[in-house]
Amino acid sequence: MKKAALRKEFLQKRKEADGQWLIEKNALIAQNLEKYVQQNHFKTLHTFLPQLGSREIDTFFIIESFRIAFPAMRIAAPYIVPGTREMEHYLVTPSTHLVLNQWKIPEPDPLTAEKIRPEEIDIILVPLLAFDRKGYRVGYGGGYYDRFLPQTRPDCIKIGLSLFEEVEAIEDIDGYDIPLDACITPGRLYDFKNLKAY
Repeated sequence: MKKAALRKEFLQKRKEADGQWLIEKNALIAQNLEKYVQQNHFKTLHTFLPQLGSREIDTFFIIESFRIAFPAMRIAAPYIVPGTREMEHYLVTPSTHLVLNQWKIPEPDPLTAEKIRPEEIDIILVPLLAFDRKGYRVGYGGGYYDRFLPQTRPDCIKIGLSLFEEVEAIEDIDGYDIPLDACITPGRLYDFKNLKAY
């Protein structure tokens, strides 16, 4: 299937999902992600923050659990520069003031939060609607992450979070599409570098 069709299909799936199902799947994703992070030594994690009312994966739950499990880890989130397709990146601490942007996405307030450079990031939680067996993803179509990911170090881990399992193939991949290193769902971890799932 092509990106536009997959985007429509998975937005609808998420819209129709039962509230209790979403809570359970979010908890399983957080557990699987924590297991993955425990096996690695990441100093700085970058995560998207969920759009209000969109039924996106609850990364606030992940942030809170990681503050307990990995107290030394720095956690950052993006800020979309108004009028552009560029993102800046700021640390998120318990005292960070968050503001809503025009899409109702919470962002660190750039006037008060501590800015970091993309090269400082060790692992990125990448938002998506669908992903395929090769690690390519269908995002929301804005291209923000397509611009951001090349700015990071070559060894930075790009990991998707998905409520649903993979599709066989995304047909209209282009040169701007950067494959994920891994993707975590409620049921498994897909490791695209080593071509396995467990």
